Amino acid sequence: MPLPLDHRLARAVRCALIWLVWLACAPLALAAGPALEGNPSPRIASDVSIVGAPDGLLDDMEEVAAPYVERFRSTERAVYIDDAAYELELLLAERGYALAEVAYEVEGPAARLLVSAGARSTLGPVTVTADPSCPISEEDLTRYVSGPRTGLFGRGEVLYVKRRVERSPRRVVVDLVALGHLEAVAHLDDPGPGPEGGAVPVHLDVEAGPRYRLEPVEILREEDLEVDVLEAIRLAQIDITPLSPGEDLPYEPRVPGRVRSSVLDALASHGYLDAEVRVEADVDEESHLVQMEISVVPGLHVTISEVRFESSGRTRESFLKSRLRLRPGDEFSTREVRASVRALYRTGLFSEVRSRVEGEGAERTLVVDLVEQESLEVYFEPGFGSYELFRGTVGARDRNMFRSGIDGSAEVMVAVRALSASVRLTDPWFLNEQVIGDIQVDFERRKEPSFLRENRGIGAYVTKEWSGVMATTFGYQFGRSEAKDVKVVDDDVADAQNIVNVAGLTLSQRFDDRDALFAPTRGLYMNASVQLAAEGFGSELEFIRGKLSTSWFRPVSAGSVLGLNLRAGIIAPAYDAEAIPIQERFFAGGGNSVRSFKESELGPKDVNGEPLGGEVFSTASIELRSELVGALQSAAFVDAGFVERQASDFFDVDDVRFGVGLGLRYLLPIGPLRLDGAVNPNPRPGEEDWVIHFSIGMPF
Repeated sequence: MPLPLDHRLARAVRCALIWLVWLACAPLALAAGPALEGNPSPRIASDVSIVGAPDGLLDDMEEVAAPYVERFRSTERAVYIDDAAYELELLLAERGYALAEVAYEVEGPAARLLVSAGARSTLGPVTVTADPSCPISEEDLTRYVSGPRTGLFGRGEVLYVKRRVERSPRRVVVDLVALGHLEAVAHLDDPGPGPEGGAVPVHLDVEAGPRYRLEPVEILREEDLEVDVLEAIRLAQIDITPLSPGEDLPYEPRVPGRVRSSVLDALASHGYLDAEVRVEADVDEESHLVQMEISVVPGLHVTISEVRFESSGRTRESFLKSRLRLRPGDEFSTREVRASVRALYRTGLFSEVRSRVEGEGAERTLVVDLVEQESLEVYFEPGFGSYELFRGTVGARDRNMFRSGIDGSAEVMVAVRALSASVRLTDPWFLNEQVIGDIQVDFERRKEPSFLRENRGIGAYVTKEWSGVMATTFGYQFGRSEAKDVKVVDDDVADAQNIVNVAGLTLSQRFDDRDALFAPTRGLYMNASVQLAAEGFGSELEFIRGKLSTSWFRPVSAGSVLGLNLRAGIIAPAYDAEAIPIQERFFAGGGNSVRSFKESELGPKDVNGEPLGGEVFSTASIELRSELVGALQSAAFVDAGFVERQASDFFDVDDVRFGVGLGLRYLLPIGPLRLDGAVNPNPRPGEEDWVIHFSIGMPF
């Protein structure tokens, strides 16, 4: 008999409290561990120690000192210990110990770094006065002075960081000058920290003064220029200088240099490699207006007589030429040269690409120097999942097959409950267009809780990358889909074909601007796809399938990141099809889904409790990830999701299930080790009250 709801909630609360206590004590245990073992400095040599480090800072101090200690060990020169002491003083100052001193003792190959941190200082009330012309608000001005915060999730007091406070007036003036306030001044009243520490009151006084504005630029030239060249010069400075008297753009001392550089680049991109440009600014201190004049001597108009590659690699010259945007006879353009260099770098075949010009006169040679890197790699990646258990992936990749930049790879993954293999051939410049062509052959066998899934197939795809973060893929897939050892007792499953050919067209859109792959701290990832399988494409099963996966990350404080994830999918029988086979259905639950359930066990079940899957599903997660010690992180999360048998129930959902839990992550180069524990707030008969997942990789 299931426990009453209040008992189950009490059990869930007890589990959560145990986890919270463990997480709270973990940093203290880790920090105390070295002292208990008699090794005060595990990250640095045992013959060099740090004595007197403030609570919670020993690990960071050892990390800062480690490179200097290593040099000391190899040379026994005390100067490196002196450098370590200086760096430790800087670190302590950044953490609010403004009066900290680090002395040292050196005896042969041994040394001791003696820390006298003193009291910690915080930033007291920060007051600001500014004249009415100051474009920076008082609230923003206080941020120039503020330092990092203490406390859980950075919600405590603001630390007094001496260097940041002392440099704040100059930083304010630099920013005001960039906004056109050339006469800006700022003064700081800072009594400095006392030996007892505590709050330090600071006052910042700012006088922005008048704002200097630019007048439209006048272009003077000693020789006639083509109309398109003059237009290029105008466009080159469109964001720097005004085009009409009504425009309000500020003047600051760097503007003439920026204008000169942009005009020189515009001329060099139209064949004028030897152009001379002079920019003069006339500053009127009464009207606060600035008039600039640009004098241009274009020189010879240069074209390309020959393109030559100098490389010791094996890549075909025909492929190299296909990456260039310039040909013999073309007008020389520095912008096109830069674009060509970037295109060669993007092939991934070269560690160094440089361009230079040889010759004089109106016809010159473009020389491209290349250093080719090794294109063949063989790799092995270990892994672990709470359901698949141990897994290993072995593969080989050649990024320069046929000496033409074709990327070929083969990979095999073996796990306790899964096996997969794939062979892939990728042409990054399909038909010499900015389109990626792919051919891929796949095999997959995976033991699901209620059946054995086996798929094999081939696909051909083309991908257009619209920018560095967005791409569209269109392709055709043909495969054989099979379900074996089906344990489910269900009429729909029995009526559906367990061995079918599936063929159809796929269209997907991807967006990804995350700042990291394994442990992102900000950015958005989204992948949406739609697939149409029909008899006309060679399919025995006809359906329309749509899938969406999106994740969003944002830092909420120092060392803490909030992550949101949404996954959804729907597959609907099309034309004369009546049922979707079990191997083509959606399942939810597991370490990367709703974590209060085991793998695939969320959703409809048969009379024996075997998962049936469904034609529609959706899961959502919110997770707060926080740094603990070094590479160790904690996580608190809430998951929700559902699986419905019929696609028609997509908008009639009444069975959303939840999971609430805590976890740990330890960041490694191959991906984070992850331990998650989740409680089911309302378990039903046959369901677990809580589930533990251990795997490599983030849940999203």
